[in-house]
Amino acid sequence: MALHSFSRFGQLYPPSAPAFFFLQKKKSSAQVGLLQFAVPKKSLKYLTLIPLFLIACKKDPKLKETELDTFTVIKKQVDTLSPILKTEKESNQNIITVDASKMPIRLKLEIKNQDEQLILRLENLSQPKMKAYLKTDQPMNLRFNQIRLPDNTFDGPFGQSIEYETRQKGEYWLVLSKNNMASGETPTGKFFIKIE
Repeated sequence: MALHSFSRFGQLYPPSAPAFFFLQKKKSSAQVGLLQFAVPKKSLKYLTLIPLFLIACKKDPKLKETELDTFTVIKKQVDTLSPILKTEKESNQNIITVDASKMPIRLKLEIKNQDEQLILRLENLSQPKMKAYLKTDQPMNLRFNQIRLPDNTFDGPFGQSIEYETRQKGEYWLVLSKNNMASGETPTGKFFIKIE
């Protein structure tokens, strides 16, 4: 068997595959060493899968789900007249009668004179506890001085907020006036009261 290319009818044909294999140059020992450490094709398939596994197992950072509030808040003016039943004036006292069954009650009021006293008469109060808050537009010397109970006894003085257990059912009075122990600001001006 010839190891060289042969011709047939004047054409050159390459040697057959087994003969071609033996015709190649001999490899140096360095090249043979490299070939020994070369990675087989089957192993390459597995090596390409490793990055895929790493990417698949990678934990994504926790995403915070934020829900958008699609409701818009419409500021409604506080109805301060509906709970008022009647208003009276006696010398330096303004007496405002309020239906306590319509709690919470919000009132925007004003004191015009320094010696003026404001009395809130809470009719039909039947809840076990009453809270009242006083908020002024500007610094004022004003507080809840006393509370009158249905049995005509008084308790106080208090500050600009009051939390009182209403053990008796009936009519309670909240007396607002200047704080005689404090000095400085006048007790005149506009203020807001919330009773719940």
